Amino acid sequence: MIRRIAVSVIILLFATALVFAASPPFTPDSFGTRAQFAVDNNHLSLSSVIATIEPRLGAPGYSWVRIHFYSFPPAAGDMAGIVRGDLTSMDKKWEKLADRHDNSYNLSNAIIQLSVDKDYKVWQADMAVPGHGCTIAPFEKDVKNFLQDYRFDGKNLRLKTKGSYVCDMKSMKIPDQTFTWDIDLTIPVYEKK
Repeated sequence: MIRRIAVSVIILLFATALVFAASPPFTPDSFGTRAQFAVDNNHLSLSSVIATIEPRLGAPGYSWVRIHFYSFPPAAGDMAGIVRGDLTSMDKKWEKLADRHDNSYNLSNAIIQLSVDKDYKVWQADMAVPGHGCTIAPFEKDVKNFLQDYRFDGKNLRLKTKGSYVCDMKSMKIPDQTFTWDIDLTIPVYEKK
């Protein structure tokens, strides 16, 4: 009986070691990037990136891959949430920038959102920066142009894309806006739990 327990414990420890050995990088430095975004004349240069995946409610078999860009790195205290796909601590830091009464809040965050199916094929891409949002790849030809280099296996994402899209804003009774981006990243994607 004791021998079975000992063997079970050893197997459990070995399995745990294998899981941690295969885990993605887990330090704040792992999230560095250089990404450029603009809406018309408002330019953002962002230095950190964190990606999450979650089921797309109301669309069985589809998920949202959300790629969050920030102007500041995650701290060690943010890591526990990040690996659970919880970016609450990062978003609180970003929201605190609004208290500075300068333009740092508006220039410190962007999101690229991909709608993917069960095979991780992208069907749509959206871009949002503070105060602006647009589906920048609404049709298959736009998605193809957007995905210049794309690989995703459900855990790791490779995305290289540079381009622009004029977003039709007539329904909002404002002038059309030009969204531009320049992204080159290879990162782990954390499941939102």
